[in-house]
Amino acid sequence: MADVVAVHGILANRSSRGEMHDSWLAALREGLRNARFAGAEDLKLECAFYGYLYNDGKAGFAWQYEVGDLAPGLEEDLLVGLAEGVDDPSRNTVSKAGYAPRSVQWAIDLLQSRKLLGGTASAIIGFVKQVARYLRDEEFKKQVRAEFSAAMETRPRLVIAHSLGTVVAYDWLRSHPATSATTLITLGSPLGLRPVLRELHPYIDACQAPWPVGIDTWVNVAAKEDVVATVKELNGLFAGKIRDLPASNSRATAHDAVAYLKNVRTAQSVAVALG
Repeated sequence: MADVVAVHGILANRSSRGEMHDSWLAALREGLRNARFAGAEDLKLECAFYGYLYNDGKAGFAWQYEVGDLAPGLEEDLLVGLAEGVDDPSRNTVSKAGYAPRSVQWAIDLLQSRKLLGGTASAIIGFVKQVARYLRDEEFKKQVRAEFSAAMETRPRLVIAHSLGTVVAYDWLRSHPATSATTLITLGSPLGLRPVLRELHPYIDACQAPWPVGIDTWVNVAAKEDVVATVKELNGLFAGKIRDLPASNSRATAHDAVAYLKNVRTAQSVAVALG
């Protein structure tokens, strides 16, 4: 039995199940101690860890992506969608690069300037490709969902998901019968991005996306400087009430899972769910 099922986001192909478990549990416990939650030390965590699927089990990565590696359609749309939510006074500046669509090159330049994922074009494009692969590669999605299913067999009371993990968690929960989990907490979520929503719910322009089955409470925490969570408020996009909470992560750790897990908004929400 677990209290929490945790679902990681992007770039976890550099991590492992054990590393994720230890870092997430330590961060959650620290936040809960600050909130004076009596059960902090007894918290049990189960990880839905799928990162290794992105590199066939190899421990490291050495992406060398360039703008030209972006596939037309979803990948380019995701990249531009991320950048469009960033306040940019030079939005109308014409790019001198001629090897990619102007909007794509502008988006890369802007996201690099905001230090998304360390500010390297290769990492930013790698992020976009990881998201697109989950959304479009049915065999890969099947493997990720199988991992999530195995984690949910521990009968958690709460699901906490970060970044791409919020897409995985929502996608699984909306398409399965009700489980023991009645609370969903999403951290740094890209679920509000139009390209993501369109893939999950093609009728988003006509009606709200379906509510995750069995979930009574959905809390969404988004940091002001988190570019991945470009759309800070998810309430209104889904067929139910979402409690959107702001976070004050530093720019350097704006999208960092550990920073989110320690945040007072997350800790208080977890304490309520498990109290």
